Amino acid sequence: MSLQYLQEVVVASADVAAAARFHREAFDLEVLEEVDGSVLLGVPGAPAGRLRLVPAQGSPADETSPAVWDLGARLLGIYSRDLDATAAAMARAGGAPRRPVTYPYGEASLSELVGRGPDGVWWTIPLAVTGAHRPSAAYDADAGRRHSELHTAVLVVADHDAAVAFFEAAGFSTLFDGAMSGAPFDELVGMPADAALRLAFMVGPQHQPARLEIMSFTGVPTRDRSADPVGIRRLVLVADDPAATREALVAVGAEELGDGVLRGPVGVEIEIVADGAR
Repeated sequence: MSLQYLQEVVVASADVAAAARFHREAFDLEVLEEVDGSVLLGVPGAPAGRLRLVPAQGSPADETSPAVWDLGARLLGIYSRDLDATAAAMARAGGAPRRPVTYPYGEASLSELVGRGPDGVWWTIPLAVTGAHRPSAAYDADAGRRHSELHTAVLVVADHDAAVAFFEAAGFSTLFDGAMSGAPFDELVGMPADAALRLAFMVGPQHQPARLEIMSFTGVPTRDRSADPVGIRRLVLVADDPAATREALVAVGAEELGDGVLRGPVGVEIEIVADGAR
């Protein structure tokens, strides 16, 4: 029994048409489906790592944009072969990219930019280095394209260890879990100089996209924005045995919402499906 990969992320949007335009122009995602006011975006030939925009039910009580470190399902990740070009495309499309930064990551280094898009969703965009990046069906199908399918979704949590244990109980494994602090990370996400972040990178057995990251912060005030009506609301995860995986997650504290949907860390909805079910 194991989670395999993240098939789809559902984002509640204040303006679905405007958000779809942003993701097409900034990240070269294509419209795959339009149903009942929702738009499914992705990369043709990539069966997972997709983004579904649905109309938000209401407006957030706090009209300010969430910070990267505010609690909730906070970021999405996508690979880019040209970070400067991606930053320029994000800015033209109406986003707010920060400048790319290179920093140590485990025993190697990673170049990345972080930026804000619509609906309080932040983006983490690592440089795709040929032969070194995680698996990507989008790049396999078209080695010349700039952007991959969704690479990760990121939950910003208060209890880091509990969130990691939650997904490990369903079969994800943790490839990296470590603290990051200092000038490169301050610049990357805009956090104060005395703050630090901790990041866990989690994958299924084949490391297929999209994957999952758990992030937590110290030394910076966080707000709980997990109940905002706009932003990342649901993760659609593929499992080899959906029923057993749901049971495993309920056993470690997931709340059953009905129709097979669970509520997990920081309130994110979790839908578990079989491969090829959607």
